Formats: sequence, C-alpha cells, structure tokens
Amino acid sequence: MFQIGETVFYSGSGICRIDSITSREFGDETRDYYVLIPEHKAKSVVYLPVDNQALLSRMRQPLTEEQVHRLIDGMPLLECGWIEEESSRKREFQRILQQGDQREIILMIHAIFLHRQQLKERGRKLHQCDERALREGQQILSDEFSYVLHIQPEEVESYIIRTLDGEES
Repeated sequence: MFQIGETVFYSGSGICRIDSITSREFGDETRDYYVLIPEHKAKSVVYLPVDNQALLSRMRQPLTEEQVHRLIDGMPLLECGWIEEESSRKREFQRILQQGDQREIILMIHAIFLHRQQLKERGRKLHQCDERALREGQQILSDEFSYVLHIQPEEVESYIIRTLDGEES
C-alpha cells in the first residue's frame, strides 16, 4: 500500500504526489480513493480506487537515477519494429502508453522517429495517431526523467542527447 505524501508514477498522469486517501460516495457505494496530485499538472486531481487492482497496477515507485541512466545508455542498442497495420499499431501504442513502462515507451518513440524519417525521405508525414502517440510518449518520458534527474521537462531531450554524446556523467 502506498502512503500519503509519497511520490509515485501513475501511467495516466505521470509523476504524482499522494495527497490523501479519502472516502467518496457514488450511488449506494462508498469507496476509498488515493488522491493523486500530478507534479506537472498542479490543478489536476486524480482519484484512484484503492481496491482497483487494474488501475493500481499502473502506479509504481518512480525510477531511480541509476535506472534512468541505464535506459538512456541502452538507447543506441534498441532495435524496434514497425507495425504496418494502422489499427493494430494504434492499439499497441495505446497499451504501451497506458502501462507506462519506460523501456517500451522509448522503443515506441524510437520506432516512430525512424518511421517519420523514412516517410520524410518520401515527402510524406506521419499519421495523426502516430504523432499523438509520439507526443504522449515524450510527455510521459520527460515527466518522470525530469523528476528523477532534477531538471525541467523541456531539458530532458537535450540531456539525453548530451549523455549519449558523452557530455553528461
């Protein structure tokens, strides 16, 4: 069980602080909820039922700095495939974003980048659903990485590039 005041990663909202645990009544049923305050969306509030295992499985401790650096260091070694069939690709990207596994998100972003380059060479653009998945993946990644590395979300991409170029230690 998570504790009030604890910082967690919730795949639907990124880095959040558990503000409280409260009871809410909906219809004839009263349930307990974690009240999550997203780090980068201070005016948002997420109510997460404490007894809903499917939703709780999307909440975890934030990565450590060491885990973030292992992910960054492993980026050049990533091999990813592209799912040609659009509806299958869209479902897979939604699953990845919903689960919030940073390694899978990095693979997805990498695949979309590579595909976008190929399309650009042919004078074409990404499908709108792929652009949306790319933006959401980048947001999720930058939210957690910025928290762990103590930098601003907009600095994450350049931090990753500098690290891969050997400029960060």
